[in-house]
Amino acid sequence: MKWKVHDQRSGADAAGRRLRLLFAALCSVLLITAAACTGGSPGADNGGGNGGGGGGNISAKNANPQTTAFRWGTRAWAASIVNNPYSPTPTPDYNLSLLSLAVVSDWDRPGDNPYYPEIAESWDVGKHSITFHLRTDAKWQDDKPLTSKDVLTAFRVAGVDYNSVWAAITKVSAPDDHTVTVDLQSWAVPQNALLHLLQIVIVPDSQYGQFVPSDVDKTLISYWKTYNILHPTADSISKASDGADGKVMAENSANLVKYNPKPMIGNGPYKLKSANVSGILYEKWDGFWDAKKITAPYVQVYPMNTSTEYGALSSGSIELETDNQFSDPQAEALNRKGANTHYVFIPSPVQQVGLVVNFNHYPFNIREVRQALEYVIDRHDLVKRDMGGDLVQNPAEETPDGINYFEAKKYLTPDQFAKLNHYPKDTAKAASLLESVGFTKQNGKWMTPKGTPFAFTISEAAGIPYFDEDGLIIAGYLKNFGIDVKVENVDPGTYTTKQLAGDFAVSQWWMDWGQGPPMADFAAGFGQASSPSWNYPISYSGKGPCKCAIGIGPEADVPGLGHVNIASELNREVNQEPPETWAKYTWAWAQWFNKELPFLPLYNNAFHEAYSTSRYTNFPPDSEKWLWTGLTGAAQPVEWMQNGYLKLK
Repeated sequence: MKWKVHDQRSGADAAGRRLRLLFAALCSVLLITAAACTGGSPGADNGGGNGGGGGGNISAKNANPQTTAFRWGTRAWAASIVNNPYSPTPTPDYNLSLLSLAVVSDWDRPGDNPYYPEIAESWDVGKHSITFHLRTDAKWQDDKPLTSKDVLTAFRVAGVDYNSVWAAITKVSAPDDHTVTVDLQSWAVPQNALLHLLQIVIVPDSQYGQFVPSDVDKTLISYWKTYNILHPTADSISKASDGADGKVMAENSANLVKYNPKPMIGNGPYKLKSANVSGILYEKWDGFWDAKKITAPYVQVYPMNTSTEYGALSSGSIELETDNQFSDPQAEALNRKGANTHYVFIPSPVQQVGLVVNFNHYPFNIREVRQALEYVIDRHDLVKRDMGGDLVQNPAEETPDGINYFEAKKYLTPDQFAKLNHYPKDTAKAASLLESVGFTKQNGKWMTPKGTPFAFTISEAAGIPYFDEDGLIIAGYLKNFGIDVKVENVDPGTYTTKQLAGDFAVSQWWMDWGQGPPMADFAAGFGQASSPSWNYPISYSGKGPCKCAIGIGPEADVPGLGHVNIASELNREVNQEPPETWAKYTWAWAQWFNKELPFLPLYNNAFHEAYSTSRYTNFPPDSEKWLWTGLTGAAQPVEWMQNGYLKLK
């Protein structure tokens, strides 16, 4: 059976892709998975000579990394990186070497199959099962064949690391060396399980089999049965964790994340050659099944920031950056006629940026206050100004309904959109809302019903330029309206920890990042399993306020659904509801969000990437969105080369 999911993509830009994936991982209950030693520097030898022939298939044996490496600028990493995708500090861009069954992108690949096959050549989706057909020519970089045993080990290792796709599994088996079958619970939505199985990194049994105890399948299935994934409670989660199964998983998971295999035995087109805090060098491996399509004999990864990436692109010292959003003037310079550079920004169909208000900080627990603020903030003006020009890199949120606008349009009808409040800029309406709940304006300043000035601080993560600018612009709107607002920049190393602990009255972040059904976008913010979390988690004990970023609920009256526990109901829908019901649930939660505004949507996120053609040419066109929005499965340049792009001059 062929099936096309809604458009997918993290965690991107300025911490984007990695951070979005980080917060996707927090939703474990939602079937969610998780100068180098060349002696050179990014500025070394930009002459474009290839040291061994240009154009197509070049072996690393005949190439000089100083002159042929595809150079990639990315965010800095810790000195403690290890060659393990399950480590908190994995070797950056390890998916140049370790691939998954297929590539999952933010935007679907055109055609019937939204995923680009890698280790799995194809798959069959049945009513209660999925069968993967593996490539017969796939090998490990020690020249041993990659077989179904490795894939089963990879699935089981992911399970030991609490990948909740195992809640949907009843059995995994290998009919032969190149076939893997996954049998599913009767309630499981096979398309959801497929998405998350495709994202599991395929690791070698020879290295990772040690973390798979005997009878591990029974352990994993029993653990999730106790957990009670469709109707979990604080008690069921505690019993699962404290029981014998939970203890086995805890012990093996703890050992797994500390493991540092040397060497990293990959299955992809590049071998890890060297790695340190100054850079990472990957060397082409000719044993890869698609080696003839791999045109870059080396990939060199450099740690950079926004400023150094822009300078390196402009000077031709790197070929690519995929994690920073440049200012409008910088974007225009990169795209000017005759330049050897190009700036790509592609709106994400799954994510938006929002202003996060904490209900434990008065008066944000008052609905009319939140609504008033949304009326005061001019979202369309904000997106024109926050990058220093008039270029709209991130489309304004047209209708605050809790999920990305591109996503919402797939499930909400024009008539339904018309029934929602669009919250256009309207200071008169904002004033009326505040007055209706006892606020007064004295000498041009708003006073709360408690008789104190309405004043607060917006806390922004330092080092994300457009967030910092957003805070200043929004503070300006609110000051002009009569609310005294300050902006503080917080150390990015501690920002998200403090944010999820509820330390900030108002903050900003990438919101509604989910995968699978559209309800997963709501669940990413309001249906997490345990703390740290954006809102009351499923494991909330029922005692005291939520030590989280938002704090609405934990129960609510949702149109069409009745009185529900927000986290538990979203969790059930994500895991159990088939695609034909998704529009119904999207409309229900959109109405709830549009009225309550548990956070204040600002704009839809976008992927921001840039490249230089000083050494390599033939990059994918912007119109091939799926090639610019890869999330998991293989590093983006690998996918490009497999599809006929990238040519060494």
